[in-house]
Amino acid sequence: MPEGASGGDAAPDGFGSTEWSMVLEASSDGGRALDRLCRAYWRPVYVFIRASGVPRDEAEDATQDFFTDMLEREWLKLADRERGSFRAFLRGSVNFFVCNRRRRASALKRGGGGIVLSLDTDECERELASQPADSVDPALLYEQSWADCVIEAAVARLASEQAHAGKARVFERLRGFLTDAPTAGDYEKIASEFTVTTGQVAVWVHRLTRRFAEIIRAEITQTVADRREVEAELRHLLHLVARKTG
Repeated sequence: MPEGASGGDAAPDGFGSTEWSMVLEASSDGGRALDRLCRAYWRPVYVFIRASGVPRDEAEDATQDFFTDMLEREWLKLADRERGSFRAFLRGSVNFFVCNRRRRASALKRGGGGIVLSLDTDECERELASQPADSVDPALLYEQSWADCVIEAAVARLASEQAHAGKARVFERLRGFLTDAPTAGDYEKIASEFTVTTGQVAVWVHRLTRRFAEIIRAEITQTVADRREVEAELRHLLHLVARKTG
């Protein structure tokens, strides 16, 4: 899980205060906050571009071009904070980019100084291949991919914290319970493995899930213009997660 932007005040949960206003400020000099957001959330952009009909052999370059274009043209400086979340702004921006791309005869050439992303698109392609061919909605797939990125970033942060505390092995056995309910006998197996009671396992899981929720909230807080919008973003995230697992 990333750190806050340089100059941000430390938040009570340990995260830097990297809100929308600070992302805009960071965009003026290619700051760490913007770089982190691009690297953390390139997949929704790639998924949107692919679902819009761009072939895979062009979509990776188009994704790189999108972020380079965003930086070179300083889109973030022109953004209206009233739009709300970075998620919504990025979705609108990539939609605009795809529409413009169709009007151009050739792709943009990546310039120096832009963010160069390492794109491992296999997982994205598997997700796209699982969708019904006649009902692919780029906007919906973008939203789902964004939710996946938030969850994965939160899991990665929690894994790092647990490893730092010397609890990596316990975490690896319990991480599945962050997103899936335990089945009969699960706690008993883990209790036997670590020579503890099932009650202790339940306490471990409770503490991990509580911290997991705190990290997700912190991640979302970093991508909204106003902290009052956090609850709406959380509800949206939970709806997307429930839709995928339901």
